[in-house]
Order: sequence, then structure tokens, then C-alpha cells
Amino acid sequence: MSWASYLFNGINEKDSPVTSLTLYADEEITERINASTSSYTSESNEDTFRPDMVFESFHHQARVPISDRALLAGFLML
Repeated sequence: MSWASYLFNGINEKDSPVTSLTLYADEEITERINASTSSYTSESNEDTFRPDMVFESFHHQARVPISDRALLAGFLML
């Protein structure tokens, strides 16, 4: 998923309108966090990290949607 796809839902679909990010209930947020992978182990040399290096993943989910001003800043950044 590209940054543009994340910020602007539907941007990669020809006949679909571009929409804002979706609001999620607390239960949905908890399910998404629990379903995420908690760590990642490298399989080969990745820059300065050797094989079998374990990276911890921290999944955060906002309860408040991104503001229109922040979306505009993201658009201009692209």
C-alpha cells in the first residue's frame, strides 16, 4: 500500500470516488491490533542488520480521523 493509497481511499481505482479515512469503533481497533504481527525476523542481510535479527512491530490505530488540513499537507508532500 502506498502512502497516497492510505491517505486517499479509492485513488487507485478508476471509477471510484476518493474518500476520507474510515472511522472505526473501539472493538474494531482492538481486533486489528490483536490480528497484527508482533514481530518480524529478517531472513537475509538487510542493510546493517544480519539474518535472524528480530524487529518488534508496534501497531497503533487512531480513534480520531486525520484532519482535512493534514490530508492537504500529505497531498502536497506527494
